[in-house]
This record gives sequence, C-alpha cells and structure tokens, in this order.
Amino acid sequence: MKNKFLILYIFIIILPINVILLNKTISFPQKNDKVFKENKTGEIELENEKEINFTFVGDLLFEPSFYDAINNGYNTDTYFKRVNKYFEDDDISLANMEVIIGNDSIDTSIKGYSLCAPKYIGDLVSKLDLQVLSTVNNHANDRGVNGIISSIDYFKNNTNILTVGTYKDETDRKQSRIIDVDGVKVGFLAYTNRTNKPVNSSNRDMIALFKDPISGTFTKEYKDKITAEVDNLKKKSDIVVVMVHWGREYLFSPNDEMINFANFLNKLGVDIIVGSHSHTIQPIDIIGDEHKTLVYYSMGNFASQDNLLPNMGDAALQRKVTNAYQIGLLSKVKVKYKNNKIEFSDINTIPVVNYYDKSINNFELVPFDEYTESYEKTHRRYNYGLNRTFIDNLFNEIIDEKYQ
Repeated sequence: MKNKFLILYIFIIILPINVILLNKTISFPQKNDKVFKENKTGEIELENEKEINFTFVGDLLFEPSFYDAINNGYNTDTYFKRVNKYFEDDDISLANMEVIIGNDSIDTSIKGYSLCAPKYIGDLVSKLDLQVLSTVNNHANDRGVNGIISSIDYFKNNTNILTVGTYKDETDRKQSRIIDVDGVKVGFLAYTNRTNKPVNSSNRDMIALFKDPISGTFTKEYKDKITAEVDNLKKKSDIVVVMVHWGREYLFSPNDEMINFANFLNKLGVDIIVGSHSHTIQPIDIIGDEHKTLVYYSMGNFASQDNLLPNMGDAALQRKVTNAYQIGLLSKVKVKYKNNKIEFSDINTIPVVNYYDKSINNFELVPFDEYTESYEKTHRRYNYGLNRTFIDNLFNEIIDEKYQ
C-alpha cells in the first residue's frame, strides 16, 4: 500500500514540478503525432511531426472505344482491379477528371473531342479511393454552365470526392478546398490554360483559368487573382497543392509556359504542383531556392482508350506518341510536416499501362511490374512497338531515378 502511495505521489507532485521547471508541455506520443527530442543543452523538447501520404495520377479520360466495348458487353468491374490497392494505404489521392459528368438534360456524346460522359462513368471513377479531383481542363466548358454544374453536383451528391477548379459561382469559388489529415491541413487549387469552348466574361468565376481567354497571355489580372487565391489558402493550410492543366499535347518535356508558371507558383509558396494535358509523361522535379516545390509537369493518361491519334506528319513520331499515350504515371509521396515546415521524404513513381486487346476491348489498367508477357503480346499496339522494352526505356528516359 505504501508503494502505491509513493508512486501516486511521484505522478501527482514531482512530475508536474519537473514539467514546470522545463517550461514544456508533455503528452504521450501517438501514431504520427508527437515525438520527443533532446536538444543540444540536454533539455527534452517536443516536435510536431506528421507524415502525409499522397497518391498522384493523371488524366481520367474516357473515349469512344471504351463506350463501344461497354455496349458490346465489357464489364467495367475489371478496369481498376489491378490499381485499386495503390489508393487504399494513403491519406490523399487525386486525379484530373478530363470529362464532364452529364445528367438527363445534357447530351452525353463524346464525339468530336467534346467530352461529356454518362453518370455511370462517375460511378466507375468513384470506385477508386480518390479524395480530390480537378474538374478544370480544356474540356471543362464543353457543355457550358450546365455541364460545369452537373459535374460538381454529381461528385458532391454521390461521392466523398472533393472537386476543385470549376465552381458554381463566385461564392463557391471563395470556399477553400481543404482536407484535414491528423491536424495537418492540406489545401487545393486547380487551374487550366484554356478551354475548347471560350468562357463568357459573365461566367469567368466558374472556371479557374490562369491565362486571359482572349489574349491567351498570363496578364496582371490573372497574376493578381491567383496570388490572392494562393495567399488566402496558405493562411488556412499547412500544405498547398495546385493542379494545373497546361502546355501542349503530345510533348515529352515542359514548354516555357509550364516552366514559367511553375516558377510563379513556387515563389507564391505552393508546395506541390501536379500537371496534366500533354497525354504523355513528363519529368518530375523539385524547384526553387528558398522554398521548394515538387513539380509533376505531366502525369500522362491514367485512364485512356484511344488507339489512333491525329496525324502528326511523321510516322515514327506518330508511333512513339500513340504508344506513349497508353502510359501514365502513378506516384506515391510521403510528406513530413514538422514545425510548420514540410519535407519530401519519399517519392516512388511507377508507369501504369492502359491495356486493351486486339479487338480494342477488355480494357484494364496494369502496373508495369504486373504487365506480363500475356498482356504485352495481346495488346492491340504490340505490333506497333508498345512492348515492355519501349515502356521501360521511355520511363527511364523521362523520370529521374531518384523519383522512381
């Protein structure tokens, strides 16, 4: 009994005195929460250290061949079967939603590169464990105001996925998109360089452009607008992620527009940039001097089904780009958050192959390490040079080994 009272005395009297003397607040560490550290003077101090696990992929693009296969009995349940596991062990995963999700009053045709998908495509995408979708890209205005609102409403009413980049109005745009991960707030913005169908001046707040739609330049008006939006989000967030639809299609490296805009966002304090639009994979880099920004210039196509691309006038280039069109990046990143600073502690990226057979059917997304000889030799484009060697060489040529 005396021993019990002695232990109780230590915890009630002595321990608080020591804590007061150290002028520290001590709590028991929890997973991904508090860690103890001894500083240079021998004092015990606390560090806030948390780890946020991200998964990034590229365009979710659904094309005529996919719908033709569905009409012929293809079961979409197999489409994401081999990649689902990559989305299950993270905190936040995101992608670019390249097609509008329509409703009963909107034409859901995907002919002529005017892309509006039926609701079952939204249902399919929602089977991935995604937390964030950018809905702003060159197709965002393909069905005008009704299409913008239809996509927003679909994901808001039927999923737990946060959409960013298109908005119902100015008030909606001012609502910050933030996800809290164990007390670390991650904020999101998204922008596009243009839309196929011009945006009316009265609807400008519904689509987050970073270039003036009339002049096609990054004007002071747009610089000021984006600066204000990033600054506002930084005040509310610990980590800022910006998704950008930029550059030109079918290139394997960033152009000046992309590099300049990435540097602009870096100077504003953006932490991660995830790019799309080229439909080809492009380099990964960490830029900046005082502030570091992780940049994915283009993730390529995560989901796509097109076997033929527009004529490029060069047969060898046509073959290379069309084969590259079938490959996207899936990147997993660990971000350590400590003392209001972040550190990219682990970046692992793999290629994912958009598989379809000789009859342009039985679509499936296949991680490269599971892309067996059977997949390789039965792919529609195998006889056009899409094989494991091509994929491996392209990936290693573009993606630095430290990001693999």
